[in-house]
Amino acid sequence: MIRRLLFLFLLAVLLLSGCSTSDDLSGKTFDVSVRSSPNNPDKYHAIMTLEFLDGKVINHSIAGEEGTYELKDDNFVIQFENENESLQIEFTLKESDKEFSQYSAEIIDSDFQMEDAEQVSKYKQFYLDLPSSHVEIIEEK
Repeated sequence: MIRRLLFLFLLAVLLLSGCSTSDDLSGKTFDVSVRSSPNNPDKYHAIMTLEFLDGKVINHSIAGEEGTYELKDDNFVIQFENENESLQIEFTLKESDKEFSQYSAEIIDSDFQMEDAEQVSKYKQFYLDLPSSHVEIIEEK
């Protein structure tokens, strides 16, 4: 009987911890940055600022657009959507070896869809300006 109760208790703890909504990114703001100059490998500038709050991501580089994010294995996906368009960006993600940065990443996939090309786009230019190179994800203090 005691073994069964212990088993049920451990099972409940595992299920509750697996369903936890706690998130290491929540409440933090990061600059996604690219190298500013090939002549100065330690100088970076932000191409987007992402703020993570309660399971949502806010992109301050697209007029404060709110989206969603998902961490899957070593990949990080952010998605933004409005009534006319959607943008999805997928990064590889690993711990950075640079002192000033928390994560190193590569944009491995991005997708932009627009239903009505006659309307003004919030995401198109941002999508076109995305780098195809290495980025550093630097936490704002």
